[in-house]
Amino acid sequence: MKDYYLILGLTKDSSAKDIKESYKKLARKYHPDLNPNNKGAEEKFKEVSEAYEVLSNKEKKKKYDLGDQDLHSQQYSGKHGPFYYESQQEENSRYRDIFEDLFKGGFSSSSYNSSRVRTKGQDYNFKMEVDFSDSILGAEKTFTLPDGKNIKVQIPAGLRSGQKLRFKNLGEDLGSGKSKGDVYVEITVRPSSDYKRIGDDLEVEVPLLFSTAILGGYVLVSTIDGNIELNVPSGISTGTKIRVKGKGVRKKDNPGDLYAVIKVIVPPKVSKELEEAISKWEASNVS
Repeated sequence: MKDYYLILGLTKDSSAKDIKESYKKLARKYHPDLNPNNKGAEEKFKEVSEAYEVLSNKEKKKKYDLGDQDLHSQQYSGKHGPFYYESQQEENSRYRDIFEDLFKGGFSSSSYNSSRVRTKGQDYNFKMEVDFSDSILGAEKTFTLPDGKNIKVQIPAGLRSGQKLRFKNLGEDLGSGKSKGDVYVEITVRPSSDYKRIGDDLEVEVPLLFSTAILGGYVLVSTIDGNIELNVPSGISTGTKIRVKGKGVRKKDNPGDLYAVIKVIVPPKVSKELEEAISKWEASNVS
């Protein structure tokens, strides 16, 4: 019999989790859809799938470990061998969660019908993380597909987590004049520790010296693409928002705004002169 443990790079002591994880890794490496026109990869995929078919099933694994010589001939006499396109069509297949992860959520049982009856290639779904600043300003990134092909991804300003970008005709190619599948890239935006996004507007907290809050003056405000000087009126208090036009999401037609949220910083040590000045000010306002 074939050494299924060796095929999956495992030992007899390997857990069910180890078996599943090893198969997932090898299936991704050798899957025919990710290795088009590669007969070697296709055969290797069949082999690791055959091993997983047995080792992931408690009863079959038990028989295999006991040296059941009939197991292979009974189970894999079909022309395609175990777990090929036919078995991927089953809605309740125990392989489904593996292939959902393999294709980043893009697995669909209907997409694995025989290429003889399909008229359109399978769509592939992937995920891509982008920086918060790129989602605000827009950017161009390069994304590498599993087959090694690079595609340029244009990140439009204002893109949010969960939104997908479509790339036509970069999915599965069935040949024979049939329509190619598409590639979808789902975007995840890394959160920012400095900015809060509200619609197309941004908010940023701006620390302000106590003296500047009283007298007024200029303060540096951090924006996505650099610092600016902001004129602060005298007598401003914590929580006040000052609008900076056009410094939010940089949409061409209607860019958002940036709101500087003032946070007055009280000095840790108050001098005697400052105490006296504040006492006089308080007394004059009470009277």
